[in-house]
Amino acid sequence: MRHTRFVERATLHGEAVTFRELCRRAVPAETRFLVLDLDRTVHLGRNMGELLGWEICAWHAYGAARLDAVERRRPGRFFLDRTRPLALLRYLALGARMWAYPGLFYLFCGKLPSRSERLRRWAYRTFGKEPVAAVQRVPQIALMHHMAAVPSADLRRLARGVWDRYRDDQVIGRDDLDWLRQRSPGLRIVIASASPQPTLEVAAEALGADAFLASTLEEKDGWFSSPYQLHPLFLQGQPRRISPPSLTRMNSGRTKIERLHARWPELADPATVSVGITDTGYGEDHCWADHLTRVIDVNGADPFPPIVSAGSPLRELHSASVLSAGELARREAGAAGWLDPRRRQAGAAARAFAGADLERAA
Repeated sequence: MRHTRFVERATLHGEAVTFRELCRRAVPAETRFLVLDLDRTVHLGRNMGELLGWEICAWHAYGAARLDAVERRRPGRFFLDRTRPLALLRYLALGARMWAYPGLFYLFCGKLPSRSERLRRWAYRTFGKEPVAAVQRVPQIALMHHMAAVPSADLRRLARGVWDRYRDDQVIGRDDLDWLRQRSPGLRIVIASASPQPTLEVAAEALGADAFLASTLEEKDGWFSSPYQLHPLFLQGQPRRISPPSLTRMNSGRTKIERLHARWPELADPATVSVGITDTGYGEDHCWADHLTRVIDVNGADPFPPIVSAGSPLRELHSASVLSAGELARREAGAAGWLDPRRRQAGAAARAFAGADLERAA
């Protein structure tokens, strides 16, 4: 145990709570940095970057005017417009063309290994010590190529539409963060996500975040450039312009932490109280535990491990289910079965462990 240690306290919060109640329990009033992941953290079970990718497909198939006309359509990854059969066929063909390869790659090399010990070992042997980040790179690059085929102004409108459509799935709202700032004067709130820049711009504006860190490309003359990593299965025709490596940044895995420290060096000071909140999907943000003083996983299936490096500033970790706006509204209305059916562990018992308890159980 010379190079590792147990955290001082690990808390499983049991029954689903509101975001504010979680903050009362787990975010100290003296916190100076709150780092939020975006996908499946701010929204229950939703990936904003992925949903933008499907909106791009619909934009190509149906056109911007049609999407504007059905802006308030029901939430859902796919938009099957049966009133326009030819456009629907084009949408299905484009969806297969744009997302079959990256989707299948992510399924077989990312999702399935997360559920199988044998496949997990294969993934580490094949993709290195951070296989999740390596596998995620394929759909990330594909999305960025598809973004380069849409004017950046339209991309931002699509991202805004996605945000508004999934309002009921939000577990963190602007009013929650305003309340948190009143409770913790001087707090800086940063959203750090692998999602692309238009998605993070919309999220930061809607939530009132102080800053965001996103996956970025060069933007020139009203268009995003294509990433320099070319693959024929990603392309819809020849790229308009190639984004140079210096302006192409995939903000995933450890890159998030590196960029946070580069922009705010005081985060490296263990005396700076910093809290990270993420869903920890597939463990890609587990590295946060070696750099922040508290970490919280919300609505996820891969909680932070209680063992960290000996030099980590981490003191506490928390794991919680946080209620969405839709769930809260249904609960207040007295609806039966108001919890979202996607929740896997609703009703789990609350438990707290001190470091000594964890050490004895090891």
